[in-house]
Amino acid sequence: MRHLLLLAALLTVTAGCSAHAAPRPSPRTEIVIDRSVPQDALAPWLAYAGSRSVWMEKKFFERNPGAAAYRYTFAEELEAREACARVWSELRAKSGTSDRYLDDLVAVQKAGLLQEYTWVFFRDAGWSPPEGLRLAEFDRWRQEHLKEHRPETKALARFRKK
Repeated sequence: MRHLLLLAALLTVTAGCSAHAAPRPSPRTEIVIDRSVPQDALAPWLAYAGSRSVWMEKKFFERNPGAAAYRYTFAEELEAREACARVWSELRAKSGTSDRYLDDLVAVQKAGLLQEYTWVFFRDAGWSPPEGLRLAEFDRWRQEHLKEHRPETKALARFRKK
């Protein structure tokens, strides 16, 4: 069953990728899930890492055709958090399970503040601020709705060693 969930989540993440893109040699990535992730929270973290993997191998170069090498971007992290929240929201609606971090992430998404959340909690030094960040609004919202919140990343995509 665990393998079916992994496959379903990975297919969900990669469904939006065009099968007709010009072939481009790219490094292969691997997905690593933290061993502490419970079975019922596996699919959202696989969706997160799967989304990052697609960015690392394909989307980054599609959006940055002149780039010589992959670079971690805000758009990548935001899209990965969106995938994670979307999958968890669907699973939670069906099973009624709960996970503090993932429940918080869905609340942020429903409030329309995932861009701000991603910027505040996961900002990389190489990122430029995206237009339209509502940081003051997010700060007010999180003081009420994210008390004792601890940001988590329980999965990653990384380039395989040669």
